[in-house]
Amino acid sequence: MKTIVGLTGGYCSGKNQVASILASHGYYCIDVDALGHRALELSKNELAETFGAGILDAHGGIDRKALGALVFASKSLLEKHESIVHPVMLSLLDEELEKSERVCINAALLYKFPQAAKCSFIIEVTAPLEIRLERARIRDGVNTETALARISNQEYLWKLRPAVHPPVFFISNEGFIKDLEASLARIPGLLPRDT
Repeated sequence: MKTIVGLTGGYCSGKNQVASILASHGYYCIDVDALGHRALELSKNELAETFGAGILDAHGGIDRKALGALVFASKSLLEKHESIVHPVMLSLLDEELEKSERVCINAALLYKFPQAAKCSFIIEVTAPLEIRLERARIRDGVNTETALARISNQEYLWKLRPAVHPPVFFISNEGFIKDLEASLARIPGLLPRDT
């Protein structure tokens, strides 16, 4: 029987650490951010027609910083961007879902995707705010104000959380692998039992 685990969480909550644990237990983990980068390149002609050649780098690829500066400054431009890129990304995701019987969809925007309804269950990773701010500083080199803005920009996602199905399990990631393993082991049917 196919198991699809949805994995989501806010900015710097520690999703990727959970994904690494699931991969070590035999899950095929799909990084939707990576699919998004592929979808950008596959959509580059339409994006350039829509947003102008200024979003292309010297080699004709997408300049993600230039594109991001443009679309994140305007809700309507962001929606236009998503209308071009998301269908391509979700098609790539559907292809990836066929590659294994035990799959993990690692996606910050999971609750926006129709594939969320296909999940056996969803793991939502949380972490205390001060830990998230420290991770943002170390990983992304951003200040507190920028990190708080990124966290705030995701608030609407949690309103999309399914009320009943699939069930959502909350895991706190304070950075300790043993604690994470123990929390994941408590989710019924997630990790294989040792024999």
